[in-house]
Amino acid sequence: MDSIFERYSQSSSYDEMFDAEKNIRPHWEKLKSNLERIGLEQLLVKQKEIDWRLEDNGVTYNVYNDPGGFNRPWKLDPIPLIIEEEQWNLVEEGLKQRCRLFNLLLQDIYGEQKAIQEGIIPMEVIYAHGGFMREMHGMKMPLTIYAADMARGPDGKIWVVNDRTQAPSGLGYSIENRLTMNGAMPDMFEGISVKRLYDFFETFKSIFQGEGSGRHSETLNVLLSPGPHNETYFEHAYLSSFLGLTLVQGQDLLAKNGAVWLKSLKGLRRVDTILRRVDESYCDPLELRQDSQLGVAGLVQSIRAGGVEMLNPLGSGVLENLGLNPFMSHLARYFLDEELILPQIATWWCGQSKEKEFVLDNLERLIIKTIDRLGEKHTYIGKQLSKKELKSLRQEILDQPHRYVGQEEVEFASCPTLVKESIEPRKAVIRAYTIVQDDRYTVMPGALVRVGAGNDSLVVSNQFGGSSKDLWVLGESQSIPPTPLFHSKTAAENSLENIPSLRAENLFWLGRYLMRSIITARMIRTTLKYMTNASRYDQVSNHQTLEMLTKALTHVTMTYPGFLDEENTPSAFDEIASVSFNATRVGSLAQIITMLSNANTYAKSILPLEASRIYERMNREWNQFCSEATANPRLMIHNLDQLLMQLMAYKELIQESLFVDQGSLLYEIGARIERSQLLISKARALLTPAHDELSEYEILETLLSTCESLNAYRARYRSSYEMRNIIEFLLLDINFPKSLISEVDGLMKILPQLPKFKNATYLSRYEEPIFEVFSMLRLSKIDTLCSLGANEYIRSELDSLLSELSAKLLLASSELSKTYFAHYDE
Repeated sequence: MDSIFERYSQSSSYDEMFDAEKNIRPHWEKLKSNLERIGLEQLLVKQKEIDWRLEDNGVTYNVYNDPGGFNRPWKLDPIPLIIEEEQWNLVEEGLKQRCRLFNLLLQDIYGEQKAIQEGIIPMEVIYAHGGFMREMHGMKMPLTIYAADMARGPDGKIWVVNDRTQAPSGLGYSIENRLTMNGAMPDMFEGISVKRLYDFFETFKSIFQGEGSGRHSETLNVLLSPGPHNETYFEHAYLSSFLGLTLVQGQDLLAKNGAVWLKSLKGLRRVDTILRRVDESYCDPLELRQDSQLGVAGLVQSIRAGGVEMLNPLGSGVLENLGLNPFMSHLARYFLDEELILPQIATWWCGQSKEKEFVLDNLERLIIKTIDRLGEKHTYIGKQLSKKELKSLRQEILDQPHRYVGQEEVEFASCPTLVKESIEPRKAVIRAYTIVQDDRYTVMPGALVRVGAGNDSLVVSNQFGGSSKDLWVLGESQSIPPTPLFHSKTAAENSLENIPSLRAENLFWLGRYLMRSIITARMIRTTLKYMTNASRYDQVSNHQTLEMLTKALTHVTMTYPGFLDEENTPSAFDEIASVSFNATRVGSLAQIITMLSNANTYAKSILPLEASRIYERMNREWNQFCSEATANPRLMIHNLDQLLMQLMAYKELIQESLFVDQGSLLYEIGARIERSQLLISKARALLTPAHDELSEYEILETLLSTCESLNAYRARYRSSYEMRNIIEFLLLDINFPKSLISEVDGLMKILPQLPKFKNATYLSRYEEPIFEVFSMLRLSKIDTLCSLGANEYIRSELDSLLSELSAKLLLASSELSKTYFAHYDE
């Protein structure tokens, strides 16, 4: 049988699996044997299973500026990268040394600055770097999490490529990679001892549990995320759950009285520790970037006051400084009296005359980088630049030499990777992690491995189409899934009162926008159906009914002037198309679905995966439908039917799976308020005006249809449509679940369950108007509501009642928002 590696042709001077004579390296022999036994055909099946498992777990990675990039599935190669224990021990010591060095350097940079004063490093390297923050001078700056990007060089040694110190990403993906490999490919581990990740993550968790740090069990620790649009948001949600942290965004936090507080449903709760995943310059719009909407105003002052601990501290990004590379050996001798264990890529800082001249003389064969990652572009591959681009780059270096470094172009080692239907070599970069607790340094015995998209890729990144691998460090412990991490007593707090206000607000608006989408789509569909049927008959009643329906559509969607513009009456179909497709028009179905998409995105981390899949499919098909903007009413009706089926499936999945501690009450409150408001709008538009007998019959039937209440009405009354019966049925019948009073009754039962006034003996500000709405409906007299005075063309009592009810519902929604989302009273 042919070997699955028979056609494997290494593309680098060094290959992880084979030596130059294509002999298998000893520590790869067992894995190669396992792969040969599995075979290429079965390996492809395993790849599909891996893809399925990752998709099923919702593992995604957002690729910026890519049409299909949002929530792109995470890619994991079935062939791991293997490192033998002896070599990893050296790497581990090198990472610990580098982390110790950076810790001392960070304290010095924001403290006495002896390294600058004694000429170990030029001051421009520090002060010109975008990560240096004068605001943090004099602060204690412990580096808790350190990551290093490494690659094997042509000499077979592992080199440091980059240092990541402010908010290293990838830990969550490395956990998921290991869990997926354990589940999908247990036979790959056969006969191979792989060091497990469990102990590392238990140590990481203990940092937040407070073991040995004096913390208590009531501490509140949060993970600060930029939000769902960040490239690694999946990891933020995953890691927060894994470590028992509350996932928050800047809007969830309040800096006040020298401390940081979480805005939760119960009120303000003091935050002890923030695990930061927001770039430091965006963390405080008051003292740092004023245009930031991701941070917390006053956060820096709270840190200065010692009111909150930040991991990693603000200002630690200064260590992600390529300008430091040429001086790292001097710094190691100065601070540690040691030589660097791990080599790094040869780097020349252009702030020195001799080094600058060398870089300028060798632009075409070097890789030029800025010392930080600010700006749109910070890496230039000399050999890929045109003469014009080289000239421009030369001038930039001459203008600001201290901002640039030149680096030797190093060919990273390749490793076997499954590409389509063959195994091919791909260059790999390893991101390894070190954590610090009480001066103890712990290195994860594994890493996140990223492989290039192409054979000749010089940039290895998920943003450029790369994939990932699991790193197996050979050792005595057998690899097991680190599932025990989930049983910790510090598991993320999920009680209703601890839900962050931003999440609660998004669930509230998810309920409102979902109901608004469904009801608006039904209203448009019903109007279109009547319009296409009425076009076959030229009767006065048909025209009157259509006029009432189209005006009702304008009132319900609030797309004024719409069909109410008598001087400039639009074409019926053109106006309906605009109300359907025009995403820039406030109140249109397209605009409502856009708002629903935003709410869905923010709530996605707590919704079932099936709901996300249905929503993404619905959104994809809806966007295609909008782009085609058909002029065929019947096709529009068909597409609206499809949209409604998907929206209803999405709604049912949410209602079945979302439980109280996740915020289902907020979702239901939003849904009930929206249904009530839109029912009032339809009733005011269609029930308050007087109609002739034939038109009234058609209007009432259509109204019941838009409310999905036709069958229920027929079962109840077994008669033709009468105004009195329908007003009573839709507004006053407490036994009919879709009636207005039934919706309000549901609100009265739900609202007392909210935390702040759960055991109160009085009504809250948001309960009062709901109680008044219920009382007004219960006290209403059906004869009074149905009456038409002499020469009156409108049921004024009904109209007045509905107007007042709408205002009170709006007041209740506003008071609820002030109490639980904005915390104005605190």
